[in-house]
This record gives sequence, C-alpha cells and structure tokens, in this order.
Amino acid sequence: MRVTSWTTLALLTLASAVASWVALDVADSLGIVVIGSPWFTAGFLLLASGWLLVRGRGVRRMVAGQPTRMTPLLAARVVSLAKASSLTGGLLAGWFAAVLVRASANAAAPLNQDIMVGAVVDLAASLGLVVVGMLVEHWCHVQPPEDDENTPTATPA
Repeated sequence: MRVTSWTTLALLTLASAVASWVALDVADSLGIVVIGSPWFTAGFLLLASGWLLVRGRGVRRMVAGQPTRMTPLLAARVVSLAKASSLTGGLLAGWFAAVLVRASANAAAPLNQDIMVGAVVDLAASLGLVVVGMLVEHWCHVQPPEDDENTPTATPA
C-alpha cells in the first residue's frame, strides 16, 4: 500500500467541495433547506481521531522494536484505518467548507449563523482527522530491509 500524499488529499478535498457546492446549489434551487450538521459530528470525529492516535502509537512502538501488545495483523488494520481516515476527513472537509461558504452568502440570517458555527467546528474536526490519519500512516511506515552483498539470494524454484 502506498502512502497517501498531501496532493491527493488536497485534490480530493477540492473535488468534494465543488461537488458539495453543486449539490447544495441544486438543493437550494429545488427549495430544499439544508440544515447544519448535528452537534455530535465534531465530537465523533475527535473521538475517532483520538482512538486512531492511541492505536497508532502502539504501531509506532512495534515498528521501533519496543514492547507492545500490538500484533502485525492489528497493525495492518490500524494503517488501513489511518489511510481511510485521512481520505474520509478530506471528503468531509470539502463538504463542510462548501456548507460554510454557502451559508456565509447570507450571514445575517440566524439559521445561517448557526450553520456557519457548526461548519467551522466540523471543518476543524475533519481536518484534525486528516492530520491524525496522515501522522499514523507515517508512523506505520516500515523501511524495507537493506540487502547485504554477502547474503545469498533465493533462486526461483
């Protein structure tokens, strides 16, 4: 599995923001009122970030050769979750950014003010998930072993 690049995340977030903007524009033209996200969205994202950070530290200890209860299978699951978390955080950041920009068009409306506050908090939490996912993915990276010139190479059977 390749390490997720910041460029990929930036493009994913931008594409998500544009698609979300279009979806919100279509919803607005159809008369559908888009309300803000629930209050627990940011809390869930922060909880997921914290859990991933704790599990990632276990993988980091395992990679460094320190004693830990982490198994290789669990480490593989953690790195997969880290990659998925960074991508999901990027998608959500695009959505929340589009909601924020859309609501700021009429910032005087009380509903839009509530939506903007929620969008800012959720945007920060989703960007936190991206950062934690990328950090844990970096911690899980294992350098390939160096080939010794004296080590016999295996011949194909």
